[in-house]
Amino acid sequence: MHPALESALQDVEPLIAARGWQRPKPPTINAAQRLLQLVEKLPRQPAVQVEPEGTISFEWEAAELGWLTLTVDDQGQLTHSAVIGEDEFTQAEAFGDALPDWAATLLQRLLAAGH
Repeated sequence: MHPALESALQDVEPLIAARGWQRPKPPTINAAQRLLQLVEKLPRQPAVQVEPEGTISFEWEAAELGWLTLTVDDQGQLTHSAVIGEDEFTQAEAFGDALPDWAATLLQRLLAAGH
């Protein structure tokens, strides 16, 4: 398992016990692992976090220029939210073996914008 994903799963354990957060289901963990493999060669890696409802999110920031969050779930969906410059984006797409086109476009746009 990818170290960032393993760390995020360990970080959420106390919240599952104390606050009733949902443990990510195996399909969500598999999707997260697949996403990390797809972005591992990028110059910047995302911050990985388990969300209260059991989804797993990946966030990239480009200083004052914006941010992008990709979120995977157990239903085979990849949701992306982004603010890049003055533009805002939100969409959900089916997530298979490749990064969906629009999510890939937003990620490249953000990474090209700077750190």
